[in-house]
Amino acid sequence: MTKEGTMIQKEETMMSGAFTQKYAGSMRARSAAIHATGQRLAVLAVATLATFAAHAFLEKATPESQGMASAAIEKYIDACETQLDGMHSFVLVRHGKIVAEGYWAPFSADRTHLLYSHSKSFTSTAAGFLLDEKKLDLDERLVDIFPEYAPKNPSRNMSEMRVRDLLTMNAGQDKEAHYNDPAGDWVKAFMENSTPRLPGSGFWYDSCATHIVAAIVEKKTGKKLMDFLQEKLFSKLGIEGAWSNTSPTGIACGGWGMNMKTRDLVKFGLLYLNEGEWNGERILSRDWVRLATSKQTATDRKGDGDWCQGYGFQFWRCRHNCYRADGAFGQYTVVMPDKDAVISITAGLSDMVKELQLVWDYLLPAMKDEPLPENPGASAALEKRCNELAFQPVRRLVASTAPLAGEKGLGARFALEGEQKRFFFKEVSLTKKGEGWEISLVDECGPQKIPVGLEKWEYGEIEVSKCKYEAIGSLPGVQHTAASGEWIAPDTFYAKMFLVDTPWWFGFTFKFNDNGTLDFTYRIFGWGGHDSKLSGKRL
Repeated sequence: MTKEGTMIQKEETMMSGAFTQKYAGSMRARSAAIHATGQRLAVLAVATLATFAAHAFLEKATPESQGMASAAIEKYIDACETQLDGMHSFVLVRHGKIVAEGYWAPFSADRTHLLYSHSKSFTSTAAGFLLDEKKLDLDERLVDIFPEYAPKNPSRNMSEMRVRDLLTMNAGQDKEAHYNDPAGDWVKAFMENSTPRLPGSGFWYDSCATHIVAAIVEKKTGKKLMDFLQEKLFSKLGIEGAWSNTSPTGIACGGWGMNMKTRDLVKFGLLYLNEGEWNGERILSRDWVRLATSKQTATDRKGDGDWCQGYGFQFWRCRHNCYRADGAFGQYTVVMPDKDAVISITAGLSDMVKELQLVWDYLLPAMKDEPLPENPGASAALEKRCNELAFQPVRRLVASTAPLAGEKGLGARFALEGEQKRFFFKEVSLTKKGEGWEISLVDECGPQKIPVGLEKWEYGEIEVSKCKYEAIGSLPGVQHTAASGEWIAPDTFYAKMFLVDTPWWFGFTFKFNDNGTLDFTYRIFGWGGHDSKLSGKRL
């Protein structure tokens, strides 16, 4: 490893494991920009009496009053910070009360977060409403629901495919159909896709199958999925600001693409914990909740871990008689019926197994059957800790008095050359701006400017993809950023940039050489994450 690589690795270790005081800067308001064809379906909850009741239902309480020691929750936070590389938030509910809640700045309570496959459980719930209203049957066949898409001579396997096969990941296909025509009609692609196995005969995780569930809901109701969920679910639980990316034909992605706040995720988990009741009102039938969250099929994993306990209707079974909604890079809502508890987590991390194990190791054993004696000192310490959670801004690794050879490259534009797997940056420059810096990039979307904070996270916006819809792993539209940077060597500047509504982050390294060239490296954490090492020539 090069000297610069060692310094960057050291810096990443410090940033992932060490956290500083709560960042006091103001958060940028979420942009109202809407994709042209991949329309974001903004859903704003109406301020009704039901909404106020929903907020009152989730009032805060001391952990001790709900049978948990504040110190035990602090130990859980310690473990998250030392053993995981990217917790963004958590909300922990016991007996219907919030006993702990934290957001690692620059992430915050008022921002929605990309859920990836956690979305599936919401899409499944929309189907559950239709089943409750007898507008959908689990044994309805796809060829009957979508006769306009059915092949003229469908295979036996396609002819036999039912709604329940979609919900249990037993569709019988072995390739996610939307990849066949990413810019086309994903329902058509699914119906025309090869179905080599008899539906219902075995588990194969297929996000496009959940997209078909979303399409079914939209066809049966005549409403967009998120509008239907707003009517049936969000407005009743007080969920505000939820939105979803869509397919090129305007259907909600269904199996991915939803965005919600962490508190709203825990409300969803609490609804399921209470078997479909919310604050005394029946929202979903008990029958649906029990079907959706019980083992309907074995999974394709071997062993006794949390991916081997079975799968319901878009919910994973867990050990300890628990179940979860589950999205890539650490998006979880874990329901613990035996403990009358729910935890929702957003993250951008690489070890989801460890993330779940920490819940079992630290929180589950701390949940006692009776209230504990109040401990004002411990509960106050926990609240303070939660309020001060933060990713540490990039640290300077050069003495403050040391000359910076790299400053001679500030303000210069460099044309980039070298292999890039995605995003394809063409030009870059680093400029001093106020107390911080500004990175200017030219990519396929044109010129981009990223504010970079000194000893703080500076907020901005960037667009890295021309894609107008969210195929799995893409980043369509405007992304909100929070970046921090510093000199890590006399000739080397490093900046880290979070996409603060997603699990993604970028690391940018500028090494300014004596001959006037630039070694530019960017690291991506996200779908298809990788390092790209490029050379830059002055323009």
